[in-house]
Amino acid sequence: MIASIASMMETLARSGRVLSTGRSWLDALLGGGFPCSSLSLVYGEASTGKTTLAMHCAVECASQKAKVLFVDSDQSLSLVRLSQIATGHADEVAENILIFSPATFEEQTALIESLENYVAASLRLVIVDSITSLYRASLGPSANVFEQNRQLNRQLAYLAELAPKRELAILVTGHVHARPLHGDAVELVSHRLMTYWPSVILRLSLAAKNGSRLVALEKHFARDIAQKCSYRIADEGLVRATLEKYEERRL
Repeated sequence: MIASIASMMETLARSGRVLSTGRSWLDALLGGGFPCSSLSLVYGEASTGKTTLAMHCAVECASQKAKVLFVDSDQSLSLVRLSQIATGHADEVAENILIFSPATFEEQTALIESLENYVAASLRLVIVDSITSLYRASLGPSANVFEQNRQLNRQLAYLAELAPKRELAILVTGHVHARPLHGDAVELVSHRLMTYWPSVILRLSLAAKNGSRLVALEKHFARDIAQKCSYRIADEGLVRATLEKYEERRL
């Protein structure tokens, strides 16, 4: 069974139906990269490298002369950092990345629901970083929580439908929040909605020692055995430490 899955993912990689992250060790964890025609989620605490990982994917895609649409809802996309990751060909990469910066959750909803207007033959990757930041900022009295949850669900559903329809790799990032009465435990913001729609989910977390981080594969449509990998954040981006198997964690 494991051999057949590995063979299938290898075939997907050769056929261009997965999108490389630009990090070979992370591609290995994912079975070749993030799948095209699917919605994928990367989530975790602050300073775990969610935006850096998104930039790796954007640079790798843009380097192949494909277009990237980057929705910078966190206002955290640094052109200086992008240049560090795209060493030697930053100008060429920048030409292929279209950046949007919605200011409100309503603007984000309108932008996501109009994404098909921007789809061209050369567009291969859509990134929303982070899909939950403006959502959290918009939450006020309990009376509007239902409406904001409805909007978030609409956004995720639209992206999950657009990916196979237009053969796009779509990557969203998500935040976590503290769990009261559970010590230092955290959970994904709007956990139920955020885990329902994606086909692939990566969890990034802070490790207990050496300033390293951990990436764990928590969901994949074609992989039975979850894995984790330790890494650190350097000038050139995410750098691998070690790779090992682990038992899948249930939030």
